[in-house]
Amino acid sequence: MTETAECPFCESEITPSAKKCRHCGEWVSRDCLTCGTPVKSQWAARGICADCEGKGTTGFSIQPSSGGSQVPGFYGLRKSRSVSVALALVLGGIGAHRFYLEKPGKAFLYLLFCWTGIPSIIGIFEAVKYIRMDEDEFHRKFSTGEL
Repeated sequence: MTETAECPFCESEITPSAKKCRHCGEWVSRDCLTCGTPVKSQWAARGICADCEGKGTTGFSIQPSSGGSQVPGFYGLRKSRSVSVALALVLGGIGAHRFYLEKPGKAFLYLLFCWTGIPSIIGIFEAVKYIRMDEDEFHRKFSTGEL
């Protein structure tokens, strides 16, 4: 049985030696573009290590924010947890929350079986699941991490 690791962006299973996730296309491990230090996770997606960012030696036109955290933030479109909850409760039976969260495969399954009422019940459970998630966990799972 082969060993697997979890992609920090889409939570799919990948090989531990993977440089880029084959599911979401994000870098999970690569060398810093400035100094060559191996970096992993969200730092790999940025392409620079924390030391180079702190020194301002990124070599990129985007400079780090002064006094900001050394933890990489989310780039691109952030999905609203409250909108997801509202869509799951009100229009969960037709998969509106899944379309909003850019999961069209599951959303079409909701549409296919909407006449049974089962997707409406699942939508309520998913709304509760979104409410119970903390904000960071929700964004890690559903927001895009593209530069």
